[in-house]
Amino acid sequence: MSKTIPPTCPYPETGPKYWRGLDEVAETPEFREWLEREFPVGASEFPDGVSRRNFVKLMASSFALAGVGLTGCRRPVENIVPFTRMPEDYYHGVARYYATAMPTRVGAIPLLVRSHDGRPVKIEGNADHPDSANGGTNLWAQASILNLYDVDRAQRFTRGGQVVPSGLALQLLNQTSQRFAGNGGTGLAFLMEPGNSPSRQKLREAIAQKFPQAKWFSYDPVDSDIHQRAASQATGHSVRPYFRFDQAAVIVSLDCDFIGTEEDNQRYIAGFSKGRRIEKPDDPMNRLYVIEPLMSVTGMNADHRLRVPGSAVAEKAAQLANAILNNGQPTDKWIAECANDLKQNNGKVLVVAGHRQPLAVHVLAYAINNALGAMGKTVLFQEDTQRREGTLTDLAQALNAGQVDTLVITGGNPVFTAPADLSWAATQRKAREIIRLG
Repeated sequence: MSKTIPPTCPYPETGPKYWRGLDEVAETPEFREWLEREFPVGASEFPDGVSRRNFVKLMASSFALAGVGLTGCRRPVENIVPFTRMPEDYYHGVARYYATAMPTRVGAIPLLVRSHDGRPVKIEGNADHPDSANGGTNLWAQASILNLYDVDRAQRFTRGGQVVPSGLALQLLNQTSQRFAGNGGTGLAFLMEPGNSPSRQKLREAIAQKFPQAKWFSYDPVDSDIHQRAASQATGHSVRPYFRFDQAAVIVSLDCDFIGTEEDNQRYIAGFSKGRRIEKPDDPMNRLYVIEPLMSVTGMNADHRLRVPGSAVAEKAAQLANAILNNGQPTDKWIAECANDLKQNNGKVLVVAGHRQPLAVHVLAYAINNALGAMGKTVLFQEDTQRREGTLTDLAQALNAGQVDTLVITGGNPVFTAPADLSWAATQRKAREIIRLG
């Protein structure tokens, strides 16, 4: 069977030209020029009267003389010194385990950390925690331990692009603190990333007590707080949703990648997998309907997947809600079959919307859940006790109005992630001083 050669494109080539293999780059003039500079003619030949044996002996002698007295060529001396006072319950070579938690945007992941001689080496989920997804974690928790050994972590203070000693940096921070102590923090603003760390919350309370007039703002390019706002609007109370995928027989995802990119995905994966575990031939298995614009990890596991543009997800959600709430007859066969399956499993359904979708889609999902008896079964609500800060848009307005003298940024990179219409690089320069910890 002969290989079909595609015809030559009749249109002129435009834009950058990419190599299709090493053969093409090897024939370019730039590569040939580099090759001649790197390996000039005669580089592999010895001068007249010099044999290969003599050349090797001379080079070996040079290397030996160059290494005399250089500690870099020797293994550094390390002395093993015993403890003067043995730590309690310490046994050399035996790992110790510590229960902890990794804060996320909307909650925390319970963890169990294995440590050798005071050095954390492995992270796993805490199976004894009631909300640990049977000891499961996600990829971010597994990779977080690498931060402790990251050589690129910030290890110095800079001012105006120049490295300054730590003593001088702490002195400047102390001067800033004393300057705002007199007016209670008027003109002082903090920009943070969303988080639920109790330690950070205590620090914030201490700072707010010292500077009561300081303003607080929060920003994250991924709007994970959309779930809280939608749940609060649907119930009339400040709450957060708690989805029970393990109790659902039929699940509908409205562009919600709960297996991949949504928060608390380690718990969602465990619940969804439990509904797909079959012990006996007659055991039921949950069904997953997914409406999404691009293939996701959740879409790969769908029993029925409908691909639509991202802007059309709201339209499909409205059609599904009309079929459930008003007994409408959708023209889309896929939506009609999905609605019938949901109606046949009243009380055992779950409809979820993703963080990329607008608030209206989330509200429609809650309306469908409420109509099908999912509230209190597959959809639970928890009281939201997290303090609310101003938005990045609010901070931009304060900067443009000249209300911010000193801006303190803790984490994040708003110059890179802020919306383009805020022109953040120019907007933040309206503060007289910017301090960033990251």
